[in-house]
Amino acid sequence: MKLQYSMAHEPLLDLATRDALVEQMKAAGIQKVWIAGFFSGKMVDLEELKEAKAFAESHGFEVGSVTIPIGHPGNALNPDDPDLDLEIPKTWHYRVDNLGETVYFCGAVDRCLIEDNGRAARLLREAGFREVFLDDDLRVGNFNENIEGCYCNACLSEFNGKYNRSETRESLMAQLTKKVNPELAKDWVAFQCDKITAVMEATDQEGVQAGIMVMHFGDERHGIDIPAIRERIPDALFRVGELQFNDGSFTKPYAKAEEMLGIAYHLNFLDKRLAYSESTIFPPRSLKEHNLVYKAKMAIASGLENVLFMSGTWVLEESYWKAIADALPVLRELDLATAGAARSYPVHLAYGTHGAYAEPIVPTSLPVLAGLPVKPVRADQGSEDGQLLLFFGDYELTAEWEKKLSSYREVIFDRTAAHRNKEALDRLMPEAAHLKIWDYKTTTRPANEEIASLQRRADEDEWQFPRIVEGSNIGLIWLEETGKAILFNLLETDNHGAVRIAGTQHAVSLKPLSFATIDSDGAWSEYDTQVELGG
Repeated sequence: MKLQYSMAHEPLLDLATRDALVEQMKAAGIQKVWIAGFFSGKMVDLEELKEAKAFAESHGFEVGSVTIPIGHPGNALNPDDPDLDLEIPKTWHYRVDNLGETVYFCGAVDRCLIEDNGRAARLLREAGFREVFLDDDLRVGNFNENIEGCYCNACLSEFNGKYNRSETRESLMAQLTKKVNPELAKDWVAFQCDKITAVMEATDQEGVQAGIMVMHFGDERHGIDIPAIRERIPDALFRVGELQFNDGSFTKPYAKAEEMLGIAYHLNFLDKRLAYSESTIFPPRSLKEHNLVYKAKMAIASGLENVLFMSGTWVLEESYWKAIADALPVLRELDLATAGAARSYPVHLAYGTHGAYAEPIVPTSLPVLAGLPVKPVRADQGSEDGQLLLFFGDYELTAEWEKKLSSYREVIFDRTAAHRNKEALDRLMPEAAHLKIWDYKTTTRPANEEIASLQRRADEDEWQFPRIVEGSNIGLIWLEETGKAILFNLLETDNHGAVRIAGTQHAVSLKPLSFATIDSDGAWSEYDTQVELGG
């Protein structure tokens, strides 16, 4: 485990407060800081960056650099600071959405933008930085299931020339929205992905290791082709995408479960050594201290070694550093108990075929809430470790998925998936006894009865993997090679249930928002940190 913090450089230059800040970060176990050096086309003063870097290093911190490579739509850095300069350079042009509306504060990826990011990387290297992490504005769409991109005249002309097409914004939007031309969708997605990868390549220069912070469930429909980036930049860093940055969403059990699914999904593509968490608070002060600590536990439980705290240009206040410092012994114990063990997910949750298909962006959190060792898997990803495939929701049983069905011992379709794929299932099921229909329509925000229904359905078969068999809102990650499982309480209250592991059932009781490990003999260790629910 390596705790890290992304920040602006100014606090490291403030003579009145920087010593106290450094002491707070060191007490919280921070080992590395990432300093913002390039904002939406504008370099931070290089001499100030060098001074901030030298000050941090003099206190024992490693130092990397973060950039905002194309600009965020709106003030997504610090709403407390209305004077924050978010205007993009006059030499860039704004991204245009599929309705023809200008996406302000956000540049379209063109040659000038790519060259400016390459220049920024060179200047940061000359200032002594050896890693440049590109913030998650490096995408061509917002958080939704749609295929987006830049629909300005220049980008459309470039696309038509490259792919020998003659699309207008209106014709392109109509076909992508109605999903009537998959080849066009694949071309458009590839065109957008090449642009994002080009920004990465411009950053990845000799002496500089490039990284990209990937949006929650971000994929090709947003211009982010993780396999292509890894192929072209083998040592690229990746921050796996999370979403719920404030208490309004994060306190809900299904939201935490969705974050765990998002982490597991992106890790399908990645070398964990190069992967980072996103433990973010936004807007400022909107996430309680104990929830920030919980995010760190989620990262550790998922097998991430690099835990990255973020807060835009707002600096975490003393109460947050104290909460992390107080939790540090427990975080280290959880890390020590689980480090080095592969996370095993014998239950797969079908998650579409490819970003170009624009299927639902967030799968149901039901299998996590029901305590199954589950991860989302796409049809173009390996499935050798899968025993049970849950085909839940409005996902298409494509030819790619059909080829993989025989690798699972059982495949369960919920009512929505069965209806969506009726023709294919009518053709396949007479010859495939392992394909089953569960006459239940799963939801995005499952209630306890739905959770219990899935547990009963899973219990109809003699599965050997560990799982929760009583209770709800207890997640489970299997450490198969050690014979242990990680349990995590998704509730802010005590939670009771039962786990079956190695053929034996054990009653379990978890404190609010706590994590625990259990082995095949029922040996139990709980990793509990302080939770203050008032206010």
